[in-house]
Amino acid sequence: MAKGYDQHMERKNKVNSFGKELTRRAKSKCELCEATGVSLSIFEVPPVKEEPEVERCIFICDECRDKLERIRKAKENDFRFLSNSMWSEVDMVRALSIVLLKEMSKKYSWAEVILDDLYIDEPTEELIQTIELE
Repeated sequence: MAKGYDQHMERKNKVNSFGKELTRRAKSKCELCEATGVSLSIFEVPPVKEEPEVERCIFICDECRDKLERIRKAKENDFRFLSNSMWSEVDMVRALSIVLLKEMSKKYSWAEVILDDLYIDEPTEELIQTIELE
């Protein structure tokens, strides 16, 4: 049991070491909803790899984390901010936003309309294919 705990703590420390880089990249705001002045934390975009990668991490607020944990129960306006984050210069933020929009488009027409007007380049499409939510 101690070995598993040690591995978990080592991995957690590696992920936490990305904090400064993510703070600079995000300019201290949520990379999804752009909230400022709120607590931010590192979110590893699933599936989580054995060795953490900063490229698969985004810096998000607690509210966005809660929404990501209950995507299937999302209300119509919970993810409206994706219309901005889908244009992010950060590859993983853009790809995750598009994946979330695709999920929202199953229930809400506003997301479908946004996706209809979106061009997805090949590198972004490849990144989208690596994301597995729930």
